[in-house]
Amino acid sequence: MKNANLSFKGQIPFNEEFGDIYFNTDKPWLESEFVFASALDEIWQSKDSFVIAETGFGAGLNFFTLCKKFKDSNKKLHFVSIEKSPIKKDDLLKIYENLGIFKAYAKKLVSLYPPLIEGIHRINFAPNITLDLCYGEAKEILPELDFSADIWFLDGFAPSKNGSIWSEEIFRQIARLSKVGTIARTYSCAKIVKDGLKGAGFLLSLKEGYSRKRQMSSAVLEKKDENLKDAWFARCEPVAKPKDKTALIIGAGVAGLATAGELAKNGFKVVIAEAKGEVATNGSGNHCGALMPLVTKPGVNLGRMHLNAFLQAVRFYKATLPKSLIKFNGCIDYAFDDELIKRYGSWQDQSVEDIFKFDESLKPYPGIFIKDGAYARPREICKFLSSNFEILFNHEYESREYLQNGKISVKFKNGKILETDILVFCTSSKSSEIFKGYDMQISSVRGQVTHLKPVLKNAMPLSAKGYICPAVKGAQVIGATYARNEICDMPKVEDNAKNLSDVGEFFDIKKATIIGSRVGYRSYSGDRFPIIGALHDEEFYKQNYKGLFWSKNKDNNPKASYEKNVFVNFAHGSRGLGTAILGANLIADLVLDRPLCIERSLFHELHPARFLIRKLKKGLKL
Repeated sequence: MKNANLSFKGQIPFNEEFGDIYFNTDKPWLESEFVFASALDEIWQSKDSFVIAETGFGAGLNFFTLCKKFKDSNKKLHFVSIEKSPIKKDDLLKIYENLGIFKAYAKKLVSLYPPLIEGIHRINFAPNITLDLCYGEAKEILPELDFSADIWFLDGFAPSKNGSIWSEEIFRQIARLSKVGTIARTYSCAKIVKDGLKGAGFLLSLKEGYSRKRQMSSAVLEKKDENLKDAWFARCEPVAKPKDKTALIIGAGVAGLATAGELAKNGFKVVIAEAKGEVATNGSGNHCGALMPLVTKPGVNLGRMHLNAFLQAVRFYKATLPKSLIKFNGCIDYAFDDELIKRYGSWQDQSVEDIFKFDESLKPYPGIFIKDGAYARPREICKFLSSNFEILFNHEYESREYLQNGKISVKFKNGKILETDILVFCTSSKSSEIFKGYDMQISSVRGQVTHLKPVLKNAMPLSAKGYICPAVKGAQVIGATYARNEICDMPKVEDNAKNLSDVGEFFDIKKATIIGSRVGYRSYSGDRFPIIGALHDEEFYKQNYKGLFWSKNKDNNPKASYEKNVFVNFAHGSRGLGTAILGANLIADLVLDRPLCIERSLFHELHPARFLIRKLKKGLKL
């Protein structure tokens, strides 16, 4: 991706690619209020939370105009905006310096600006304002979005300058991301705009335009095509009005605590049940660990998911944790074989230097430097995140049943029973046991890390065949072994030897002194993606999608059915510091009916029913 090719005509910003100015008047915020923000006034009293979407973020003027409106309100704004060519930080600041307005908002946005990589970037702009900045061509990014907007701002460059953003397919996607009654507003009355709105099911009316413009277009969605593509991945029903609702989280590792935090922030009364006697007893309990994405070749879904998760995790940890628990010094992932050299080298022409950069001159191997990589203290992070929650220790999950009042009754192996409105499993390696009746392909993997007396003065995590973290509190962590479906809680001498051997290119292992070891169990899925989302009704899927081999390409399959208000966030493998945060945000999106924080194609890759659906599509016996 590239920044906008922007120049200034006097004080007005001008886009060289489209040959058009960003603003049409000397006080453009007044036009923004007149054309766009005024649509919000029509529905302001009807609800407490709004989803407003936009084609063409530009300099963010419409977003800032709404920020001003929501600033002193207890109502919530979720603003989703698409931008092909983001404006550079310095240019953005100059625009608002010239305008003499919204300078503080511009400065804040610049401080939170996401890196230049296509996809969805979630920014928590204020406690009640969320911005999803979606980088990419509208025709490519719109099919990847999932929400129902209350209002659409159609604010791309003029149809005569950028016809592609006003195409029939764009309008069809806008209608898909709307509901009956959704308002669409634009300054333009061009024929392509009026025809596009009408063709997508909107009832069009022409209103008085701003200043010298005679008219503008306003439309309301009258009818909608209800046929669902990929109906088996359709979203579950959200939880109505979270205030006074309870959420029970099973598991007090990073995934459970992050999920608890996101739900509590949005009004749920949260209780956490942990099978052991303290937090972080499993994979989240390491003394030190690395936050870094799995880097694949460009365009590979697994890598796209890890990049999204990594960027969400970086934003979360920077905003949430004290600096003593995580250090964003970067990290290096070394290409120790020809396949990795080819994979990492394929990013050289991708303009992603603000995320990572491949360097062939690094020693002992070529490597990729990950700018916001970090070394963190997972166990201490869990203790910090747990401080505000009621945690029931020694509560190992046994079973669940639905009550007549709509609540879920959860029984534990100690005989205790709890009732809750929503239930979330963040159960790591225990997930394969709890969900053994589901086709999810979960396995438990034993991992052993080794603690050394500090032996290498590295300021950042280094990863090759094994990894070595910087020394923390007198111990340097190396690791980790990978033993699928093996149970052995005691550390093994041979595993320590393997961990040492795997980092032998970084220091003379004969000088290493082992001072300890730790065994933990992680859950992995059969395709290496985490398993995140609403828990599907397995029997419904088997009955209603048994003919998917023949009907998979049709749009009239029945909508997915889920176990009401039950969610899962597990199978994070060895990179749970990153993907667990994605899981927490995604579950909250589903529960609260928010726009999804990740592309639809990746949401499908994370879906708990994906393995079952793949079998059904192939016509395999279950």
